[in-house]
Amino acid sequence: MIERIYEKIEKLNIYEYENAIILPRKYEENGPTWGKGGVCDKRNEFVESSFYDGGYWAQLGGKYEWKKEDEKYSDEIVVYIGIFEKHWGHFLVDMTSKLWALTDPEFRKKILNFKVAYVGEVDPDGNYLQFFEMLNIKKEQLIRIKQPTRFKKVFVPEASFRPCIWYTREYQNMFDQMIESVVKDELLKNKFKNVKKIYLSRRKFGKAVSSEFGEKYIEQCFNLNGYISLMPETLSLREQIYIWNSAESIVCVNGTIPLNVVFSKNEKLKLVILNKMSIYHKNPYIFLYMRNVQATFINVYREPLKGYPKSLGEGPYLIKIGEEFKDYCKKQQLKIPYSGLRLRWYDFRQEIKYYLCVIGIGYQVRRVGSYVKRKILRR
Repeated sequence: MIERIYEKIEKLNIYEYENAIILPRKYEENGPTWGKGGVCDKRNEFVESSFYDGGYWAQLGGKYEWKKEDEKYSDEIVVYIGIFEKHWGHFLVDMTSKLWALTDPEFRKKILNFKVAYVGEVDPDGNYLQFFEMLNIKKEQLIRIKQPTRFKKVFVPEASFRPCIWYTREYQNMFDQMIESVVKDELLKNKFKNVKKIYLSRRKFGKAVSSEFGEKYIEQCFNLNGYISLMPETLSLREQIYIWNSAESIVCVNGTIPLNVVFSKNEKLKLVILNKMSIYHKNPYIFLYMRNVQATFINVYREPLKGYPKSLGEGPYLIKIGEEFKDYCKKQQLKIPYSGLRLRWYDFRQEIKYYLCVIGIGYQVRRVGSYVKRKILRR
C-alpha cells in the first residue's frame, strides 16, 4: 500500500546556537535505534531539531551524560547535518535531510567560513565525498565528531525531507543544483552519447554476488534487446547523474539503485523496476512522485522458504522469471535469450546456490576458494 506523499510547503529554518556542544553517537539500552547524540545548547539542553526521525527503525539523537574532562573546545562555526554512514540507499533516504542548508543562498551569503559536522564512525570518500563537493563543501570542511566538542557556534537546519511521506522545495532544489552542474558536461555527453537504453546491474556488486541469485538471465534478456549493462559501483556520482538524465530507458532491480531517480529531471524516462522479493519497499515512491517519473514494477522473485529473505536488505533473494515477466516481454516485443530445458537447468543451478546460501555453505565455499586462489597467486 502506497502512503500519501506530498510536498510540504513551509519555510525552513536554520537554528543558531552559541557555545553549543555536539555529542558523538552512543548506543544506550532502550535508546533510539541508531543511538543517542547530537546537539546540546550552552545550557546543555538537547536541541530537538538535531534529532533524526526516519521512522521507528531509523532514529538518532538524544542527550546522555558526559564528563567535563572529556569535552574539548573548537573556535569553529559548524553546520550540524546528523549522521553519516556508508550505505548509499540510507545516505539518500536518511542522511541528506539537513544538507539543503549548504545550498541555501541566504545562508551561504551570510556565513562565509564554516565547517560541516556529523556523527558516526566513518568518513565520506568516493561518491559520498563527491556528493559534498557538488554542494561546494571541501573535504577539509568535514568534521566527524569523535568526542563531545563545544563549538563557538552551531547551526542546526530543520529537516527538509521525511522518508516516504513528504519533501520540501529546498530538498528538491538541492538535487536540482547538482543535476544542473552535470547535464551540460561535454565530456560526459561524449562518453554516453550512444547509451540510451541501460540495464543497471548488481551482479558484480560485492554483497549481491553472495546473496542474489538469478539476475544474469534477466540481464541477458535486456542486453539481447539493445540495453547496455552498467554497474553503478564502477561509476562516479557525476556519471550516474548524467545517465539518469540522458537515458531513454533504465531497468534495475528494486533496492538502492532506483533511489537514484532523485537525481533525475527526465520526466520522459522509461523506468522498469524489478521486484526481487515480496517485501514491500516503499522508499522509491516519494522520489518517483517528486520527479514525476512513471515506473513499471515487475515481480521477478521466487520465495520457496518461509522467512526468506529476512528483510529488505539482508536476503537471500532468488530471482526467477514468471508469467508477469513473460507478459512484459511479449507486450514490449522483447526477445528472450533461451527457454525450455536450458532455462530449467539455469533455474535449478540458481536454486542450489540459494539453498546453499540459506544454510551457510555457500559462504564457507567462497572463503575456501578465496584462500586457495591467494595461495596459488603467491607461488
